[in-house]
Amino acid sequence: MTINNVIMKKLICLLFLSLVIFNIATAQEKLRFGFEVSPFLSWMSSDIKTVESQGGHLGLNIVADGEYKFGTNYAIRLGLGLSFAQGGSLKHNEINGFGNLFPNSNLSSPSLDSIAHGTIVKYRIQYIEVPFALKMCTPEYGNYKFFAEVPSLFIGFRTTAQADIGNATDENITRDAILINLGWGLGAGVEYSLNSSTSLLAGIYYQGGFTDVTKDDGADKNKANTNRVVLRIGVLF
Repeated sequence: MTINNVIMKKLICLLFLSLVIFNIATAQEKLRFGFEVSPFLSWMSSDIKTVESQGGHLGLNIVADGEYKFGTNYAIRLGLGLSFAQGGSLKHNEINGFGNLFPNSNLSSPSLDSIAHGTIVKYRIQYIEVPFALKMCTPEYGNYKFFAEVPSLFIGFRTTAQADIGNATDENITRDAILINLGWGLGAGVEYSLNSSTSLLAGIYYQGGFTDVTKDDGADKNKANTNRVVLRIGVLF
């Protein structure tokens, strides 16, 4: 093997190593990570008129986010987080007389196994959630950049569920809450650059569920969906 061949092979190896390092560095420039602590107002809706929405309540999302930038103004967002107290209150008028809404749950009193017509139930469900969204951004104006996320999708895996049934509070209804919740959403917001690598963000989102969140094993035969208006507050690095 001649000296020229050795030098050529070393140059090829050096070029290959340089390309690998360049690709890794470029990928790192396209990746951003962050977290958010986002309060939301949640309520429930039903597909039958005899089950009436009776208002919502406040909950909280805690999410670790990652963004992969492609193109100049586009990114894919993927996250993993906890969503506390999704749900809302429903008035169950579909029950003719008395009925058992939660046949799979061990409630605190036998009297709750059969509730009266018109009983108001307040649902609170906790999920491990995976959000996924297409993010579209404007150019930066000063330290500000505006964005929209359409579509925004999420999948939630139920961990626990509680309900206030009439005057009975904090009843465990986990066995009567469906394991998986799928939903969609859309939102918009603003990023404020603190420096070249760190940004604060804030946005407003609407999210609605595709799937029924309660099982229909008992007197409850309606499709109950969760809905949220989320105030997204976070930081990206």
